[in-house]
Amino acid sequence: MTFATRTRFLSPTILVLLLVAPPSASLSQETGNRSVVILSPEEGDGRLAPTREAITFWNQTFSDLMLRPRLHEAEVIVASPISRALENYAHRISQGAGRLSPGIAEPKAPSELTDLGGDIVVFLSKQGIMSFAWPLAPSTRFFIAIPTDRAPPLNYPNVLRNVIAHELGHALGLPHSGNPTALMCGHCRPLIFRSEERVFFPLTPGDRARLLELYPAP
Repeated sequence: MTFATRTRFLSPTILVLLLVAPPSASLSQETGNRSVVILSPEEGDGRLAPTREAITFWNQTFSDLMLRPRLHEAEVIVASPISRALENYAHRISQGAGRLSPGIAEPKAPSELTDLGGDIVVFLSKQGIMSFAWPLAPSTRFFIAIPTDRAPPLNYPNVLRNVIAHELGHALGLPHSGNPTALMCGHCRPLIFRSEERVFFPLTPGDRARLLELYPAP
């Protein structure tokens, strides 16, 4: 597979997790920690805990593979006035499903987003949009948007943590997997993640091999 220099991953939360483009080859040089900034509309947001669980999942995965990088929560921003600009930007990306028509410019990231710190910005949207991982400049920065958890399927048990972990996987450089029962499944239905158990779906051997390629051990 030939990897593009820019990536766009969007995931409809109702029907399928849609692959928009393959991951960036430039990530192969990324061996350091990645800081995560989380924006939430309210302190009691039920998506904060699953986001932290997803971060822990990836850190455990890197530890199991004896690789160096770690995700660390740099900041949680609650009820910020910049959320309106981020909501508009997330809506535009979701509405276009990551597919730009000929002659149509890519949505420009608002300064409210680009001025934020963090390698990965996780935005907990109030909208019923599609979840996605979208590249920012430089290409190792990502904007992840997660839709409201007050409607199906994200309000079903165990779905939310897997959707967030899936999008973080894209930000870490993983493409979709052809295995419909794996975390990075392509064309998978989020309701497959539904479970009364608090579990993360597994990575495939190919996913693990890709992480070893992207983040070589020191």
